[in-house]
Amino acid sequence: MDIFDIHLEFDHDKFRDEIDKAIIDKKVGYVCVVDGNVLSQTHLNPWYREIVCGALVNTCDGGYIAKMCNDIYGTQYTAFNGPAVFAEYIEMPCKQILIGNTKETYDLIKKKMKEHGKDNSMLLYHPLPFVSVDEFDYELIAKKVNEEKPDIIWVSLGAPKQEIFMSKLLPFLQQGVMFGIGAAFNYYAGILNEPKAKIGAVRFIWLVRLFEEPQKQWRRCWNFLKVIPALKREEIKRRKENGKNT
Repeated sequence: MDIFDIHLEFDHDKFRDEIDKAIIDKKVGYVCVVDGNVLSQTHLNPWYREIVCGALVNTCDGGYIAKMCNDIYGTQYTAFNGPAVFAEYIEMPCKQILIGNTKETYDLIKKKMKEHGKDNSMLLYHPLPFVSVDEFDYELIAKKVNEEKPDIIWVSLGAPKQEIFMSKLLPFLQQGVMFGIGAAFNYYAGILNEPKAKIGAVRFIWLVRLFEEPQKQWRRCWNFLKVIPALKREEIKRRKENGKNT
């Protein structure tokens, strides 16, 4: 649905269908996993919102974002977060490439797949230099990726860097659905821990990460908290203008 000035696919089955069709058709594109940090950036930066709106499909990565939607439209949507998306697709029998993060994390992911009885022989890794998003050699990166002909390309650079990276790499790719997946590598590998407690559909992943990575996460959480009133106000206004009660 179109909400908060972007498109979010809350129907998990429709989200899967979009991804599966793109893979079967050898379509090139990217998927954004929209959490509070991404949503706040789309609200504050129109150029970044255009990148998110240019995705094949976007999933809601925040229980509170789904709750805001439900409060405004009377729906019962739930999030399909990054760790869940990654855990589901990484174990599928197709060629996949991990971009970003570390070789050590890649090795842990391959080990976890093996423990789950999954074939990890088609999972590849492409390291990146530690540079700004404008300094990557996108044509060279794409050349190496194209040689492998992957079905799925996982990008772990953190938002907003990974979304910008995908949009810049896209014109050079010949095949592959990219996912801007953030810390999902680390959750699957067991480096970060997912919270077991939840209230309704809200799982408080952001709260656990705030304690695990306070310096990095506090700024992101604060940016999201600051824009929540404006996001709600503007969406309620759109609902009234469009005559939507549900």
